[in-house]
Amino acid sequence: MEAALKHTHHKILPTRALYWFLAGLALLYVEAAALLDPLGVPLLPHRWVQDVLQSGFGFSLLLAGIPSCIWILGWRANDLFAWLMAPHTLTVDDEGLRADATRIRWRDVREIVEQSSDDHVLLRHTGGTLKLRLYLWSDPDALHEAVLEQVVSRLLERVNHQVSAGKPVRFGPLVLSDAGLIHRKKLWRWDDIESIRLQDEVDQGHASRELVIVAQGRPRKFDEAKVINAPVLLAYLSGRLAG
Repeated sequence: MEAALKHTHHKILPTRALYWFLAGLALLYVEAAALLDPLGVPLLPHRWVQDVLQSGFGFSLLLAGIPSCIWILGWRANDLFAWLMAPHTLTVDDEGLRADATRIRWRDVREIVEQSSDDHVLLRHTGGTLKLRLYLWSDPDALHEAVLEQVVSRLLERVNHQVSAGKPVRFGPLVLSDAGLIHRKKLWRWDDIESIRLQDEVDQGHASRELVIVAQGRPRKFDEAKVINAPVLLAYLSGRLAG
């Protein structure tokens, strides 16, 4: 008899976000020192402040300092604030996901969106949306695998039922029907679809993952983050093509 699933994950300090937060505070302090020095508030030695302002990058510091602080603290260091607000533990079992007072049952999840470039998983359920930052938790790979297994299996059952009943199922830009797959009102029949796979892409330093569907001899690429329930579509098409 297969053992019931139950794993507890502990939150982990995002050190990279911490470094960005400290860098943002340092820049904010320097900016404040430059602005307050003419008012006689010596946050830094007066001579040092004057040397900085009279240097080649002094004007740029004053002009871009505050927007840069907002960008660093509001975006690059955002995970640190998420970590501070996160519960100490997160538990995954056969019924759902639990973190302090938050409880999400797998059967209530309607959509799963993979944001692989950010290591985020969005779970849209009957009570709202949960952004699961995988890297904030111990053993993130096992957490990711458990969530996918529980959610995809249930959603796949619903998709099979809808398709068998002749109802179209939308996956973002793609629509699944019993006849095949529809994109921009063009139908790719099952005989037209050769393969489907996930593929990692790097464009100008930005990493992403794409769903690649080879149909009628041509590969079509779709951003995984824009394909609602992409893991479910991948599982359905893989099973359909294999059968």
